[in-house]
Amino acid sequence: MRIITFSTFILLVTYLFSPAKGTFANEWGLEEQPVELDKCDSVILHYDGKTWNHVYYGFNMWLNDIFGFDDNDIFAIGKNGTILHYDGKSWTHKESHITYRLNSIWGSSNKNIYAVGDYGTIFYYNGKEWKMQALGIFDSLSNIWGLSEKYIFIVGSLGKILHFNGERWREQNSGTTNWLFGIWGNSKTDVYAVGVYGTILHYNGKKWEKSVEITNKRLMGVWGTDPKNVFVVGADGLILHYDGIQWTQQRSGSNNWLRSIWGIDKNNIYAVGDYGTILYYNGKNWTKQKSVTNYLLLGIWSNRKDNVYVVGHNPERHY
Repeated sequence: MRIITFSTFILLVTYLFSPAKGTFANEWGLEEQPVELDKCDSVILHYDGKTWNHVYYGFNMWLNDIFGFDDNDIFAIGKNGTILHYDGKSWTHKESHITYRLNSIWGSSNKNIYAVGDYGTIFYYNGKEWKMQALGIFDSLSNIWGLSEKYIFIVGSLGKILHFNGERWREQNSGTTNWLFGIWGNSKTDVYAVGVYGTILHYNGKKWEKSVEITNKRLMGVWGTDPKNVFVVGADGLILHYDGIQWTQQRSGSNNWLRSIWGIDKNNIYAVGDYGTILYYNGKNWTKQKSVTNYLLLGIWSNRKDNVYVVGHNPERHY
């Protein structure tokens, strides 16, 4: 007859009733995820309208950006050609067969997706397979945004701006050699690109022009709802707002770098950044939300205010 000691009994009870065995992890496809979080280099967070929760822990992938089309069709990208896909039940790794870092992802539909990255990488997905698009450039490509499948922009190092007209990619004259990190537009004649040294460029449909310089800090992301409501985020918690007439600085309540911005409408906007920073804008003020992580948060996507995703990676493993 086997005798169960008191210490063994306590361990057994702890295991059986441990929160780690709850259904939450299974619901998000995490039942096979390792729990060695000290070795984890990437996370995906989800906001349900009330709280932020971890829904994925990544290893050796350094997630940089995320983009989706609905609740059951979301992509995340990162280092070494990492591509993850969420089908509403679990996150799965997709083979890319490339080793370059991917920095940004955007698509007009789930059959027309682009991911861009280092060494001029432009990776295209047609709904069935990923393929490289070789343009003969080797610049680091930082960000991609499009109005439709026939109107897309990419920005990157040395002021690089590429434009796709539905047939082919062409380089545009940005008028600067400053590194560009973010791009967003409201229409074909109203597009913004932002970058180092406070660079804000505006495209009127014909050419790029530099906006009034109001800061020398690095600007990382841009997003808006219309020509009179454009936001830019950057170093040291900087948030700039354009009302159609002038740029003004808004109080963010944070000194941490802000890396990306995304909104659902003018009263539901999020900015994310260093040390797990997540800021929320309700149309009047920015407030800080509890993010349950201290990671560098680099990408954000949402289709409604109770379904927000953020990706980032461990600052101790930041390269």
